Amino acid sequence: MRKILLIGLLCIGILPVISLLAAEASLAKSEESFIVKYHSEASKQLIIRQADAVMEEFEYLPMLTIKISNEQLKNLKYEGHIEFYEENQQFTLQNQFKVANLSSAELERWNLKAMDLQNSWSHGYTGKGVKIAIIDSGVANHSDLTIAGGRSFVGESYDDDHGHGTHVAGIIAGKHNGVGVAGVAPNAEVYAVKAIKSDGVGDVRVVLQAIDWAIDNHMDIINLSFGDLEYAQSLHEGIKKASEHGLLIVAASGNEGNDNGTGNTINYPARHEEVISVAAINPYFNRSSFSGTGDMNDFAAPGEEIYSTYLNGQYATYNGTSMATPHITGMLALLMEQYPYATPTELREGLRYITDDLGDAGFDALYGYGLPKFRLPNVRVVEELLKSGISAEALNKKIDSMPDSIEKLALKNERNKAEQTIIKEIDQLLGNFEKNPTGQHLNDFKALLAKLAATDVRFQKQKEVDAVIERLLEPATNAVTTFIKNKTVYNYKKAEAELNKLPSLNKKNDLEEALNEALKEFAKKAIDSLAQYEKQPTKSQYSYANFSINSLPDSSIKSELLEKLAKQVQAAVKIATTNIKAYEKVQTLKNYNKAVKTIQSVFDEKQRELLGNRIQKTVNINTAKAKTRVANYEKKKTKANLNLAMKLIRELPNGKEKQQLLKRLK
Repeated sequence: MRKILLIGLLCIGILPVISLLAAEASLAKSEESFIVKYHSEASKQLIIRQADAVMEEFEYLPMLTIKISNEQLKNLKYEGHIEFYEENQQFTLQNQFKVANLSSAELERWNLKAMDLQNSWSHGYTGKGVKIAIIDSGVANHSDLTIAGGRSFVGESYDDDHGHGTHVAGIIAGKHNGVGVAGVAPNAEVYAVKAIKSDGVGDVRVVLQAIDWAIDNHMDIINLSFGDLEYAQSLHEGIKKASEHGLLIVAASGNEGNDNGTGNTINYPARHEEVISVAAINPYFNRSSFSGTGDMNDFAAPGEEIYSTYLNGQYATYNGTSMATPHITGMLALLMEQYPYATPTELREGLRYITDDLGDAGFDALYGYGLPKFRLPNVRVVEELLKSGISAEALNKKIDSMPDSIEKLALKNERNKAEQTIIKEIDQLLGNFEKNPTGQHLNDFKALLAKLAATDVRFQKQKEVDAVIERLLEPATNAVTTFIKNKTVYNYKKAEAELNKLPSLNKKNDLEEALNEALKEFAKKAIDSLAQYEKQPTKSQYSYANFSINSLPDSSIKSELLEKLAKQVQAAVKIATTNIKAYEKVQTLKNYNKAVKTIQSVFDEKQRELLGNRIQKTVNINTAKAKTRVANYEKKKTKANLNLAMKLIRELPNGKEKQQLLKRLK
């Protein structure tokens, strides 16, 4: 007995521990962090309500970072509110700094000469007016740097406490002040967007915040000098969204390459097709042994012995594709200043036009298209074509058919400049359309968009139109969804009213079809009751069908059902009218009873009343005649007068008045 008691006490002692462990496990489970992409604003709000905590909402990215249980997450995915979800992923900067003293004049370093940047600067192209978001470890205060602004997502300050971001910033925009380091685009506006901590560790969640910030603050270029990531769908979605907003994204191909240069060793996010992937070369214009290789490499740039700004006002040399990347970012800034009307796609292609091929002839997995070098177009070639007097359509065809060259980019820039009037018309039309959407606006959009030669400008403007249409559709979509879930007359009228505000659109047609299908479900009771009345026409069946149909909202289905019901009523009215006519012609009790019986089969009160009034009119005439005959008999009681009175009275409807007349004859 004592052993049993001891075991019992031990169990009692263990239970609180087990309960505590279970509670902790449950808490840990409920606090798992996920990045989720939602389907709609309504889905977003539902997810927010069901999440244990919301860590991030994004302005432009249709995603959330939430803490939620696996079970709730799977339910939301099953119900269609979540497109995908994934756990947050971390990455680490791999480069090693080497603090260095001044080694040569600022404009004499090999990396600057390799890209013929002196040619750009001497012609006044310095990246002025171009906004670059350096998503990195921040940027430190340095005499060779001017920071236009920024934001930290891993602390209060975007000041660099690692060194990587400061080194990248110097390569892009180091001042040309005669000392230290010269940047590729010294007058570009660089923004320090801190997403990597002092230990070099970052994660996808924070990078998404940084990308969202870059979109919101109208950056032109995003520099991502990091890799070490596996595929993350959420990051890809963020990059795609930035690209859709016209931002150019430049990323390091990574330092996972091998000496032989074999295999696909490019890291994410550089692998994404929306990203310009940059490999590294050494001072001998050969691939750096560490540089990532693969078909997603786009360009190569200096990545070894790169001298640039560092922490505490110092300078450092650095090796890595992280250093090659800002060279391409800076070159893009120069092109943007030189060709301000060129589209992001045209600028990306423009890099290819100024590239020196490296390695195997043509594109290859080690160098991509090769090393871009600054070049000026042949002004004579450009001006001759622009002044040729050919039509805009012919000019566009001529430009598009030209071989790849910097002159082609210059001509596209001038063509786009000429189309700014059309773009302004589109923008003005877009504002009018949002205030008062009409089908004519859509036709005008189509005509104006067709005039734009640049494919991505046309695509971007079409996206803006589509975005407005989506905003206009949202109230109708929500109203239709509400009716589908809760079928009431009020909800139907709300959905119909919202749809009526919209011009003719394919998605409007889809919503109307969905609303109509839901209305059919709502009308099923009325449809069934009408069918039952048609099968068994009784007063109760008619009343139920009539009530059910009139309980529906005004719609084509209601009109159709009312029409069917009216046809049934009219059929009964027709029969009754025929019998009334027969009674009016031959006024016998038999014909009267037959007519009355068919009148009673007319369940529409108004119609039945009209029919009743009609037959009563004949009854009243006959009753009056009978009263006259009875009065004649009372004055002169002859058999002839009796027979005449009886003949009329006998054919009158049975009732009190008939009985009184018969009584008078007695």
